[in-house]
Amino acid sequence: MKRLCSFLAALLLIPCLCAGVQAAASAQIVRAFVSEGCLYTYVDLSGNEQPITKAEARIGSASFPSLGRLETVRQAGSPVSYLLLVDISNSMPPFQEDILAFASRLAENSGENTRFTLAVFGDGFEVAAEDIPPEELSQHLSALTYEEPITQLHSAIDAALDYFESVPRTGNELRSVIVLTDAVEYDPQGGVPYEELLSRIEQSDVMLHAVGFGGDEQALSSLSQLVSASDGSQWSIGSGLSAADAAGQLVDCTGRLFVVGFDLGEYVSETGSESVSITFSSGAELICRAQAQAALPTSEPAAESGQEPAPEPLPPSSGQASGSTPGGQPPAPDSSPSWLPLAAVGVLVLLAAGAVLLLVRRKKPVQPPAPAPAPGIYMRLEVLQGQLRAPVTDLNLTEELIVGRDPDCAISFDSPALSRRNTRIFTAGGAVYVEDLHSQNGTKVNGLPIEMPNLLRSGDEITAGDVSFRLKF
Repeated sequence: MKRLCSFLAALLLIPCLCAGVQAAASAQIVRAFVSEGCLYTYVDLSGNEQPITKAEARIGSASFPSLGRLETVRQAGSPVSYLLLVDISNSMPPFQEDILAFASRLAENSGENTRFTLAVFGDGFEVAAEDIPPEELSQHLSALTYEEPITQLHSAIDAALDYFESVPRTGNELRSVIVLTDAVEYDPQGGVPYEELLSRIEQSDVMLHAVGFGGDEQALSSLSQLVSASDGSQWSIGSGLSAADAAGQLVDCTGRLFVVGFDLGEYVSETGSESVSITFSSGAELICRAQAQAALPTSEPAAESGQEPAPEPLPPSSGQASGSTPGGQPPAPDSSPSWLPLAAVGVLVLLAAGAVLLLVRRKKPVQPPAPAPAPGIYMRLEVLQGQLRAPVTDLNLTEELIVGRDPDCAISFDSPALSRRNTRIFTAGGAVYVEDLHSQNGTKVNGLPIEMPNLLRSGDEITAGDVSFRLKF
């Protein structure tokens, strides 16, 4: 009977174990690269609502803790570079307004550290403008003409990757190529072979996104395979999806990626490309795990030569007999006593040992420098209903922000329906949360009352008493 109960208990335990495995495999590394001695990863943690307090990377038997706080691209204000690669062939004029709408929404919703580059392709590839201010992006696009009879799509994507490789990367900068095209490839010269381009995209540290126009399903499907190889996203404009909506989704997808860095120190890879495994946990509890290939630093190659370097001649040992002269007579004895060199070496060794012992005794333990205070999360306040006591719209969340009618609150409204300290906005494990402080009229997020700390996303509508507002971060 006991064996039967144990067997049944084991059967019941199997689904729990499987669920744990699924939870631990829900993270996805969309990009991993090394910059200035640090391994940077961009990870999609969609669906994980628990706060993450620790991340660790493992390469083979070596492990590396994360640097700084765990934050999303939006929270950390990480640098993002977009290269808009626009198809200017003569089949694209009907989609010019959609291209402008996409660019306008992208520039409007992107963060302050976003960099824009505009490139065009048809019969060739050309960088039209670099470091474009967001407010001028639409102006540059409006000046384009769509007259090219040839569409070198694959060669243009390959050239865009070449462009990024020629530009120095800024720290953990996330780079993306956004192709705006009807995806029809017409290149009489052959261009870059599709399979070769597919392989390069898989190994590149640049993400590829695409906004597809027109109804050539086969061409759009071929482009989609290239996009999938870089873990990017593709949108087909039409069928209820506008170009502006596609831009909003791209900004949202990029903004919620977690940026995690690891200091590799003196680590050197033997192969150059290795599997990197990252575990995310909350305290001692494993939350999820992600794995990907990454190009890692290698040692300097040895100098090439036709032969191996000859070994240096060894000095004769003290016990070896000296040779004789050609005449058979022993060599003339050295005028210096044979014990003098040995005595000198001994004295030097004793002096060195004494100096080392003296330094060890006198050396004081070096205190590690105090860590610099972690930067806060920039937030922009958008009031939907209610009157602020002070016109504050730019906020910096370091630990918490209190919402209430008390003038000392970080976000203070002139409203009798609001408690003095009504709502708390705080950060934990790199995520932002909202909590009701047992107020009289409660707190809602997107119309739903909250009873406990609730994960807050940029743009969520918060209602406290009779006021409502959004925080964009």
